[in-house]
Amino acid sequence: MAKINSLPDEAEFETQEGETLLSAALRSGIAFAHACGGRARCSTCRVWVIDGLDTCPARTDAEQAMAQRLGLSEEVRLACQLRPQAELCVRRLVLDETDLMMASQLERAATTRAGETREVAVLFSDIAGFTAISETLSPYDVMYLLNRFFVEIGDVVERDGGYIDKFVGDGMMAIFGIDDQPRAPLRAIRAALRILDVADRVKPFFHSMYGIEFEIRVGLHYGEAVIGSIGSVGHERLTAIGDIVNVASRIEAANKDAGTRFLISEALHAQVAGQVVIADFVRVRLRGTSERITLYEVEALEESASSLLDSDGPSATMLYAGKEWLRLMPAGEIAPGERKIVALDTYDVVVLRQGDEFFAFNNACPHLNLPLFERRGLSEGDLGNYAGTDTPRPINSVVTEERGLVCRWHNSCFDLQTGEVRDWATRLNEDGTSPGWDFLGDISKNRAKLRVYPCRVQDGQLWVALD
Repeated sequence: MAKINSLPDEAEFETQEGETLLSAALRSGIAFAHACGGRARCSTCRVWVIDGLDTCPARTDAEQAMAQRLGLSEEVRLACQLRPQAELCVRRLVLDETDLMMASQLERAATTRAGETREVAVLFSDIAGFTAISETLSPYDVMYLLNRFFVEIGDVVERDGGYIDKFVGDGMMAIFGIDDQPRAPLRAIRAALRILDVADRVKPFFHSMYGIEFEIRVGLHYGEAVIGSIGSVGHERLTAIGDIVNVASRIEAANKDAGTRFLISEALHAQVAGQVVIADFVRVRLRGTSERITLYEVEALEESASSLLDSDGPSATMLYAGKEWLRLMPAGEIAPGERKIVALDTYDVVVLRQGDEFFAFNNACPHLNLPLFERRGLSEGDLGNYAGTDTPRPINSVVTEERGLVCRWHNSCFDLQTGEVRDWATRLNEDGTSPGWDFLGDISKNRAKLRVYPCRVQDGQLWVALD
């Protein structure tokens, strides 16, 4: 056990026997940056050893390699590799507000990360001959064509667990396996094949609309990348960095000379061998490289691979249209006119169906956070009457034919699609008090929207986009 004094935090903590300085600091609540996850692949956790350097063990091989690469002096050590054996005084080399904001990404949402190494599949797609196409169309038609196509292939990518990194001009980059999803290489292949199917489906439409020949090319590569957020604070986007990205882009470009539509690298082929139908292979020298490599033209998934992916069933969550969606239940479990209350970790969601439309919202009136619908099996009259009347208080709120929801407590009416207030607390007295509960005073304040959640049905499952 070693005592550590960390500057400029003015914090003291202790390391356990054999524990790294980084691990002990994080355990003690000190936000040491560690972009690579503590594997000596970056230097963001580096510290200056002010006192006690002579008691520190020698650098590990990984730390020594990084020190030589960056020319670090003996006093600068990597916290992820240093295992203190005696009392130390160290200074973190995260000194200004910019560095602190960057380091704070470690505590932020899943789509904002400081950087971590992942084995991923990177997909690039591009529209063949797009420059010539764009020269024959008006700018408005070019934007329409791109958006029409991107909307469809974006859905395809996200359905297979892919993350859309960017759209650049007529090209798209997507990443599979960011969160270690199972069978990410195989899912990337299926998504690519579905992208080609989308292209084939829109060809006749674009030809009849604009008289153009529409074709798409796709390239896939598999390997290690650093997944992290790039951009100024508040404008970050998740992306992949590493040689894998450049290679994937060049594989996509190799389709042009090879006369193919879909090529994958040897590294990706090794992950899916026996699970895909290979039409052919080519030996090429990728742009900017000197060595020839083998690329494989994929024609389809083997039937066994399709069955394997289908047996996984729909994921509990998925990304779609920039939102994270939660699978609640088979859509057929709710008949028209029925509703269900789904208990989540922090709140309950009411799902109701009107005809073929589904609506979902928080089971709490935004006025006083009282439940809109009862989970208990109550009968009419169990909640007594409205104060001073013979009118029984309803056990549930009321859904109107005009897609409105009337709260059972104070008769506020909310729009089920937008959550907007249509009528506000019409059962309150003019002075804002509640009949029979006047001692509470004016409770007419807190006018707020109902929290509603978008719904969609896909493959027979009902999904909602939560906050």
